[in-house]
Amino acid sequence: MINFNQSTTIEASIEKVFGIISDPKKIPLWRNNVPKISDISGTTQVGTTFLEEVHFMGTKQLLMKVTEFIPNKKIVIEAQSGMSMLPTQSFTFSENGNTTQVELSVTMKVSGFFKLMEFMLPAQLKKIWGKYFENLNQLASK
Repeated sequence: MINFNQSTTIEASIEKVFGIISDPKKIPLWRNNVPKISDISGTTQVGTTFLEEVHFMGTKQLLMKVTEFIPNKKIVIEAQSGMSMLPTQSFTFSENGNTTQVELSVTMKVSGFFKLMEFMLPAQLKKIWGKYFENLNQLASK
């Protein structure tokens, strides 16, 4: 099991930041290795599912499910199937003036080949999420 936390400050309102992160259709706009989202089961709420095409050591299709949804406060998205690394991504939001603090907590079930790399994955994944947060800040501050 892999666990890591990361936080960032986004130069935009909490409503705008939450709106971007919680909308599966917008994921490809800020996560460069996720070029496609499909099969969205409906408006984002607890139980909403979607397929996330991920380019990480090949192309994979992850079935994702929203397991917690509190508008402008928290969203938890959990991978159900699709590869040997199944992340649960928990985003918590807080307002600080005209900026938004985003706290990310990731727990990842790891199996197969990735078990061998488990010790080095948190540092690599934190770098990847650092870039995602840079992209998110650019997108949200437009």
